[in-house]
Amino acid sequence: MGGKNKKHYQNIGSIYNDLWSFSEDYMRFMTANIIKYLRLKSTDTLVDLGCGTGMYSQSIVKQIPLDNPIICVDPSEEMLSQLPSSYQYKTRAVDAINFLSEPEIYNKVFMKEVIHHINEQELLFSSLFKRLPPNGIFLLILLPPTIDYPLFSEALERYKKGQPHYNNLSNLLEKVGFNVSVNFVEYLHAIPKDQYFKMVENRYMSLLSFFDDQQLAEGLAEMSQKYAQQSILEFPDRFVFITASK
Repeated sequence: MGGKNKKHYQNIGSIYNDLWSFSEDYMRFMTANIIKYLRLKSTDTLVDLGCGTGMYSQSIVKQIPLDNPIICVDPSEEMLSQLPSSYQYKTRAVDAINFLSEPEIYNKVFMKEVIHHINEQELLFSSLFKRLPPNGIFLLILLPPTIDYPLFSEALERYKKGQPHYNNLSNLLEKVGFNVSVNFVEYLHAIPKDQYFKMVENRYMSLLSFFDDQQLAEGLAEMSQKYAQQSILEFPDRFVFITASK
């Protein structure tokens, strides 16, 4: 993860959960799919790789009792500090590549919307393959090549240029030895416009960290004009779930 992204997550660590507090239904939906595609069992030892504030780990333990603490890994101590102090979580303030060189024992790993921050993707995947036991599963969740978010045009263009394609990632996972399947999951958001604009203003996506205050203000003005007649913003959130089994 580059310095710009580290600074971004340091800046929003304390408010990140508030930005996403609009929908418990969304959290339940996403978590249920994570549990499903990981084939998660109570006896598994789970790693949330690039966990941020641990939102999904916290949601997982509400839906399935786990015998072992979830290992929550993130390079940002500011983000990790938002996790409650509990036996249910074990935090590691380290990047993904370095974590995978450590002698931890686990059999299920998921990574949600983090892979675009990883430059050494093949090294990450090969390290995961070596660390996971037979029948271990790595679940990689990312957005598709294009999105229908109600963002300003320059942000959408920058997204398209920087987002890795899931086919390339699937091929890399197969190259290092995984058996791979690809599935698509969609959730329809309905967010009050004021709430969503606040999320954008606070750069809730790392994508928005590439725009300075003036550019962001201009983008928000474009959005205000485009969505002037709407009080609720409805848009599909599409995810690619890549299940890599050893």
